[in-house]
Formats: sequence, structure tokens, C-alpha cells
Amino acid sequence: MRKRNGYSVLELLVVFVIVGVLALIAYPSVRRGLRSNSVRGARTTVVTLYAKARASAVHRNRPTALRFSGNSAYVTADLGGGVLDTLGGVEDLHGRFGVSVSASDSVLWLDARGLGMGAGTSTTTIALTRDSEADTVEISGFGRVVAQ
Repeated sequence: MRKRNGYSVLELLVVFVIVGVLALIAYPSVRRGLRSNSVRGARTTVVTLYAKARASAVHRNRPTALRFSGNSAYVTADLGGGVLDTLGGVEDLHGRFGVSVSASDSVLWLDARGLGMGAGTSTTTIALTRDSEADTVEISGFGRVVAQ
């Protein structure tokens, strides 16, 4: 009897077919999980930008704003005389996470105390969507953040 080294082509083919079938079964779950993580990451980024705007307003004792422009978000500080300074960079949420952004207000102003200008009068809703996954962030005039 001859001693065999390695595997036969048929054995390798069976293994590849089994691995392929398992990959096809797992693909939808993995894809759904990646979309969900992208939306969650974008939500966390929006909440972090709001916290940054609030902290800057209190620290600088000047109004700041969280601004939404298309699928991007950024923080600006009012330096007086109509001059705005962008704090940090512009976050391209679509480029980074693949999400679409829809905000009920394009600018959320915060006064020097870190409260929304016109506090208590309105709630801003930011909707983040990617394919079938969606998430919202609600920010009250008093600064209460609710991520849903």
C-alpha cells in the first residue's frame, strides 16, 4: 500500500463548497451588523460634536453652534462681529459612515452657559439612515440629548 501525502482534489473541492455555503448563510447577518454599527458610530459622532459645542460655549464664554450642511456636521464659535471660527474639522458623516443626515434645524446655537438659544422652546431631531437602518438623536433647547 502507498503512503498518501496531502489531500485529493475531491476532498479540497468538498471543503471549498462547505465554506462557500457557510459564507452565503452568514453574509446577510454580517452586512446588517455592519450597517447598524455605521449608524451607531454616526450617532455617537453627532452626540460628541454637540458635547464639544457645549463645552466650548462654556469654556470660551461665547455662543457656539453645531451646524449641519448636507451630510456633514461641524462646530463653530462666534468670535463677535459676525466672525465664526470652526472648531476642529468638518465631519463628513456620509464619507466616514455611509449615512444620510437629516436635521430639523441646520444650526443648533448654544449660549455662553451651554444652553440652547431660546431654551425650552424647541427640540431638534437629527435622523441618521443607511439603507434599512435608522437612528435619531433628539436635542432639547435645554441641552438634553436623547439617542433613540
